[in-house]
Amino acid sequence: MTGISKAMLASVARWALILGIVGFFGGFIGPIVFTPEANQGPLLGIFITGPIGVVLGAVVGLVLDLRDR
Repeated sequence: MTGISKAMLASVARWALILGIVGFFGGFIGPIVFTPEANQGPLLGIFITGPIGVVLGAVVGLVLDLRDR
């Protein structure tokens, strides 16, 4: 194992940001569209799907970077 390079960090950060944004907006806007009467629906995107998207994105970025080596 060669260690952490700038390219690996960039890949992990890029995928974490992309999937974090997708997860956040999916969890934030989805409940507003499908159940507008639920006033706590957007909290799903803030506390659940956004952070899960960031973690999943970091894992995907790491796996893709290690696969390309």
